[in-house]
Amino acid sequence: MPRARTGTLVPPGADGLWRARVTTTREDGSNWRPLYSLGTTDKALARRALIKLVAALEAGRDLPAAVSAATSVIRVREYAETWLERRTRIGVGMVYKERRNLEMYAWASIGHLPLGDVRPSHVRSLLDEAIAQGRRRATVAHIHGVLRRMFSAAVADELIEQSPVAAVRVPKMRSIRKERVILTDTEFAQFIGCAEVDLELRMLSLAARCEGGMRTGDLHRWDWSQIDCSAFAECIVPRAKTGAPQTLAIPAALAPFLRAWWQRAGEPRRGPVFPARTGKRAGQAKRPLTSYAKRLRRGLLQAGIVRRTPREVPATKSGTRTDLGRQASGTKLAPDPSDPLYFETETTLPVDFHSFRRAFASALAEAGVNVQHAMHLTAHSDPRVHARYVMRTTAMRSIPEAAIPRLPAGGFAPVAATPHDALERARAVGIVTVRDDSALEAPEALGASTPSAPGPWAISAPAAGLEPATRRLTAACSTD
Repeated sequence: MPRARTGTLVPPGADGLWRARVTTTREDGSNWRPLYSLGTTDKALARRALIKLVAALEAGRDLPAAVSAATSVIRVREYAETWLERRTRIGVGMVYKERRNLEMYAWASIGHLPLGDVRPSHVRSLLDEAIAQGRRRATVAHIHGVLRRMFSAAVADELIEQSPVAAVRVPKMRSIRKERVILTDTEFAQFIGCAEVDLELRMLSLAARCEGGMRTGDLHRWDWSQIDCSAFAECIVPRAKTGAPQTLAIPAALAPFLRAWWQRAGEPRRGPVFPARTGKRAGQAKRPLTSYAKRLRRGLLQAGIVRRTPREVPATKSGTRTDLGRQASGTKLAPDPSDPLYFETETTLPVDFHSFRRAFASALAEAGVNVQHAMHLTAHSDPRVHARYVMRTTAMRSIPEAAIPRLPAGGFAPVAATPHDALERARAVGIVTVRDDSALEAPEALGASTPSAPGPWAISAPAAGLEPATRRLTAACSTD
């Protein structure tokens, strides 16, 4: 059986273009290996062009048609695959999110287009479609960002002259920035102590809440070789977003739980702390896109953590086919639709696994940790991002007493009988509501032996003894 045809890449010459040799058969039956120009200076693109060339020859195309099919057009999706592979090799942590955004929002509209045929109108239409689907501004900005980076790389590779994304800005969207609900310390302790909740989920939550606000990606990359398994005093947190490992102390409250989890795993010296438990990948690191939001909310309901009284609904379970008349008997408890822990409200978003990171940052603010130290512990590089994590603290909601004026202890004073009584009462409480900078009338006109000097007036002072401007202001206040 002859060996499958694969071709050979030839390094570029003086013109910088990659070439290829592919064995072909002449009409007389003899084989030869001509040299083809692949028309690109990028090795990854040249490798893909070689695959296309071999496929065209295998399909029976003649030599000119095969070369034209392999080198004339580079589609957006083909270049994107090369670009994503390149970013994976250099260790960019957000590649899987970039790929997901392209797959969900870009492939259907521009994936089949030649790279040079994409216009700003295509990009704008793509963003408008995401907005029509109800995506938030942050998601639309992520889509715009991955397209901008990809087409900028195509400009650097000299495949296009200018980026079509450069002329398109993220559309202005009026949206309410809702805060993510976080668990209180009491609710968190109740969740961790509930034996009915999956043990792995509780350990993941405990590590995310206590060890530097670890993200899901950090937990998936966490390895036993990065943990001091003798004293459980320190560990290395692999920050998946930046790729920079961070050494942190293990809190005394977390250490016994982590040691018990290590002993349960067989006291390994290396391997993922939270490996995949089922399937072909059992024992290996979990996939990057693994989410715990739904599992977390189910666990909270199992632990009885609710903020609204749950409702009874018809019992259902996995595999129940209501369309075939298969219904489980009885009822079960389900979260109330107005419970902010489980559902989005007018002002908040439901709790998810990232809420533990927000809770950690908020607890640092409550503890009075300065911003530099808190940003180091949470691995935040932008103070504006860090500030969004601490807006739910009690300290941020409390209004300092220094910002409130001195007010009478008993509320408003009764109406004074004379201007002199009003003046004395205002001086006693020390409140200034209207200050008259003009000279007052003679003390005799006010019925009191007070010096002719500006002074404070109580809120109930009559307007008869005031200057015209002050009388108008007092009348306006009384009307309001």
